[in-house]
Amino acid sequence: MSNSKLNEEQLEEYRESFNLYDKNKDGRIDAAELAAVMRTLGTILPNQEVLDTIRDFGNGGFITMDAFLQWMGRKFTDDFEADDIIEAFQVFDKDGKGMISASELRHVLTFLGDRLDESQVEEMLMQAVGSGDGSVAYEPFVRKMLKDK
Repeated sequence: MSNSKLNEEQLEEYRESFNLYDKNKDGRIDAAELAAVMRTLGTILPNQEVLDTIRDFGNGGFITMDAFLQWMGRKFTDDFEADDIIEAFQVFDKDGKGMISASELRHVLTFLGDRLDESQVEEMLMQAVGSGDGSVAYEPFVRKMLKDK
């Protein structure tokens, strides 16, 4: 029961990531493994979202491959479009150059919307800024985080 909203490339990537963490090969993963799968896919989920996903799409504390693919189809096609999020970042882009400071990004990730904990924020900032000058080009950052290539 795969989701028709996902293309074959996405389905393959999601299956591969799921199988990487399905260590006993029983076709299901728990909440900690789901969080790890999502990190592998470049998305850091708040703990509550992981638990909500297991509750809403899983059974007995686990989520199956089919349910995971169904959820991924909804998550990455029904959530905000990249352009909507990019437009929201433009509020922080004072000079219109497509950049925001890492401190502004930290504030957004920590205090607005689905709040992330400090370790999640640090991981995202490392991906966004790396060893750069402390500025984040938010359009590529958003597209990477949403896997909207």
